[in-house]
Amino acid sequence: MSTVESLVQSPSGQRQLRLIEVLSGLEPVDDHYQVDIEALEKDPEQWGFSSLALAGDLEAMKSWGWLDYWESLEGIGSVLLKQPGLDAANGFGELKSNRSRRAQHLRDAVLNWLYDQDVSGGHVSGISDFLESASNQYLGDPYSQDELYRATKWLLEEEYIKGHKASGGELIRPSVTTKGSRIVEAEQSVNQALTSAGLTMNNVTITDSQSVNVALQSSNVTQSNSMTQGQVEVVERILGSVRAMVNPLVLGVTEDVTTQAQIVANDVEEEIHSSAPDSGKVKALLLKLVDHAATGTVQGGIDALNAMMQQGIAGL
Repeated sequence: MSTVESLVQSPSGQRQLRLIEVLSGLEPVDDHYQVDIEALEKDPEQWGFSSLALAGDLEAMKSWGWLDYWESLEGIGSVLLKQPGLDAANGFGELKSNRSRRAQHLRDAVLNWLYDQDVSGGHVSGISDFLESASNQYLGDPYSQDELYRATKWLLEEEYIKGHKASGGELIRPSVTTKGSRIVEAEQSVNQALTSAGLTMNNVTITDSQSVNVALQSSNVTQSNSMTQGQVEVVERILGSVRAMVNPLVLGVTEDVTTQAQIVANDVEEEIHSSAPDSGKVKALLLKLVDHAATGTVQGGIDALNAMMQQGIAGL
């Protein structure tokens, strides 16, 4: 599951997961999970793949131990699916069907789509227009109308969008509110309780104190040592790289290290999006991630990730 979580961070990883899902769904020709892929080789576009990508992805998955095959001048013909590949396909299916993940992704997708329509002068007659857009998918799986209406209701209640309610859950002439625009333009998620939404933070140098943030012109605010929004964004970029790289496929770390690194990364994310993120705690957690990455076998990748993390740690 941890490998799947890492792969979904990139378009190529998502494509590879979709491919193993397609292969695992084919009817085996024997009792050893051997499947015929002649139709897939002849017309990969039918499944949403290109010939070049198909060849490269099959080769990559063979090196990972997900499948095996023997290639002749005529092509591959069939592949033998192995348990790690079947596990990856199952994990990808579970991730796609995770209701919480789908709902959170959809909220951001709708808000960003509606913002793009607003700024480009596009005409949106109703929120259901989203269902016809390229944004209507989570890991390649489209959203239903019911899911869309639930996300719309949530965005309305949280005042990220506005419009005229119609029967059945439809929202006529929807548009993004100022609050919603701020979230999109700051490249943030509506699912995270960010202190920066509507609160201006200013750095004030105080004797014998380190990076104290003071909220000026704010009432009922408890002042505390915290992190600037710029620091939070740097850490978010580091977490994205950690989740994409600290796995057996990229850095050569073990599955156990991958799992531990994902747990630490989640702890970091929770801390930086708390009401008063502690830079000292974040720094300590990032140092743990440095140690996890160092256990890998791909030195070039380790050095690149370590340099990024050390630069981020130095800025806290």
